[in-house]
Amino acid sequence: MVALTLGMVAFIALHLIPGTAVRDKLAGALGETLYKALFALASLAALVAVGWGETQSGYVSVWLPPVWTRHLAPLMMLASCYLMVTYLLGGKLKGLTPNPMLWSVVIWAVAHLLANGDLASLILFGGFTLYSLLAIARSRSQRRTDYTGRHELLVAVVALTVYVGLLLAHPYLFGVAVMGR
Repeated sequence: MVALTLGMVAFIALHLIPGTAVRDKLAGALGETLYKALFALASLAALVAVGWGETQSGYVSVWLPPVWTRHLAPLMMLASCYLMVTYLLGGKLKGLTPNPMLWSVVIWAVAHLLANGDLASLILFGGFTLYSLLAIARSRSQRRTDYTGRHELLVAVVALTVYVGLLLAHPYLFGVAVMGR
């Protein structure tokens, strides 16, 4: 659990630096290119620590999720995929919030918190929820761009394709079948 926890703390701390005076000072001292390269490497190292730490964590039960949450989670994931694709391709929802990607991460993490009752999941998905909500709160002051959503059908088709792909690949990527398949 130590590597998982330290990786999450490092990831969150690193991603709270952009948009602050600390970022400006670091980029000024190192140069923009070197700052971005070091930021990317540190972020990757944090994610590797999270992934490795999660695989090394033993199962420590915190609560027993009700059966209905295991059925709700896949539905929430469809909304998460839609928001992520909206962020990437644009669409009507992108004009409603400064960053639909962060809402996508919140929904993804909460869906997994509802379906999993172990400590490692609480640290992993709780950490991503906390970070995303903090980032959303910080971005409230950012101006939103109005999007017409002319290609909303494309967004829906891509999101559904990503969703189905994740459902089918989940057992192979993460060792857990969705909805007891």
